[in-house]
Amino acid sequence: MSTLEEVLLTRHRLSEYHVYREHAGKGHICITPFSDITKEPGYKKKKKSKTELEHEPEYNSIHHKLDTNNSYFIHRPLITSWHDPPRTLRRGDTRAGEPVCIINSAACWKEWNIQFTPDLKHIIDPRGLVRWENRSRPDNSTAHDDHAIRGFKVRSWRSWGETGKEYHRQVNARRKAALHEQGQKDEEEEHYEPVAADEAVHLTWSSPFSLKSTRRYEFEYAGIQFFWEGTSDVPLQTPSDKWSRRLMPFNHLKLMARSTRQEKLFVGQYVCSLSPMKYGRLWIFDSVIQDLLEESREKLDPDFDVRKTRVYDLVMATAMCMIIGEWQKRMTVQLIFIILLQGAGVTYSS
Repeated sequence: MSTLEEVLLTRHRLSEYHVYREHAGKGHICITPFSDITKEPGYKKKKKSKTELEHEPEYNSIHHKLDTNNSYFIHRPLITSWHDPPRTLRRGDTRAGEPVCIINSAACWKEWNIQFTPDLKHIIDPRGLVRWENRSRPDNSTAHDDHAIRGFKVRSWRSWGETGKEYHRQVNARRKAALHEQGQKDEEEEHYEPVAADEAVHLTWSSPFSLKSTRRYEFEYAGIQFFWEGTSDVPLQTPSDKWSRRLMPFNHLKLMARSTRQEKLFVGQYVCSLSPMKYGRLWIFDSVIQDLLEESREKLDPDFDVRKTRVYDLVMATAMCMIIGEWQKRMTVQLIFIILLQGAGVTYSS
């Protein structure tokens, strides 16, 4: 019996999420409580018609009963001049949802900086980036300040495929119109209104060179220590779980926490999927997070929903950091392995 199944026997209240790619080849991620049969392992497009699929409950659940309150969405802007622009975690099942936080990644996945501010929905432009006039510092630097937010100026040119095509046209049209008025300054510079994050949380790769805890990442919130780490303990709830356990033993994750009473608690688990359109499944134990908050310094309303708290959003954001980072690491290792094989083949043939 897996650890997840043992915790389930204790009748903890939990939420289950399916983590899907929105489209192939793009970095957007949809996190929903409902399964999408068209993105599950083993699905074949030509096997069933759309009319036949519409009669299946799995198809109807994701296409006609979307839960915008308990769904999340990761929006990744595409800007060619920035190697890895910040992502935004949004509440809802589309990129139009209300932004929750900004997710910044560092080089080589050594850390992630997650920034929260109540002004986020007002400073994010249609590209999914912070407006230039709302950058925290005039020089747009974030050095030695975790709360500093970077701004992104709209260029006069745009590469094909970049995010925010219509917004780019509107901004440049306003600029051209402003050129006819002598002495008028750049609109983005004239209305400089800096905004900083009211809270920033670091998810740090604590032991990258350890043989036992290579994938361990840690973060702290409200005096509670959380840490993500690898696990091969996979619950066998679907037929594909057996193959996930056998073929991907190093792809699964679990979230643990150390309470203020120094108790080690099982908070959540992520199981990777074999499907190219599905990252995997994520379980979060709502009742465990609620117990942790009640022990901490957080002040809670008697009838609060734990899924609407910042710590829950933080757990979801760090889960996405881990899923994205671990996937990028695997792709990098595969690329290096392919290059080495090709190099060995060229050397051998010569």
